[in-house]
Amino acid sequence: MKSVSSVTNVMSETRSHAKINAVTAKSSEPIDVDALATKFRQWRAQHKTPGTVIAAHREALLERVAQSMTFEGEPITEARLKFLLNQSDT
Repeated sequence: MKSVSSVTNVMSETRSHAKINAVTAKSSEPIDVDALATKFRQWRAQHKTPGTVIAAHREALLERVAQSMTFEGEPITEARLKFLLNQSDT
């Protein structure tokens, strides 16, 4: 198993914010650092250009906004948010 600092070095090679699922391990449980590093490398392989990173972040943002609005009692679909976003771009 690699040390946390070696994975931190791997992760710091990019300034983009990787969409990595939240680590579910509790602080008293060990984290599989190798699995986390592998997942990060896979993400980087899929998002090689700024355009793909932007698209991934936009998709995640739309999902979070839809979840937040549902929580607030004003549900909206991601399709509707995409429509409104495209409408504001023009």
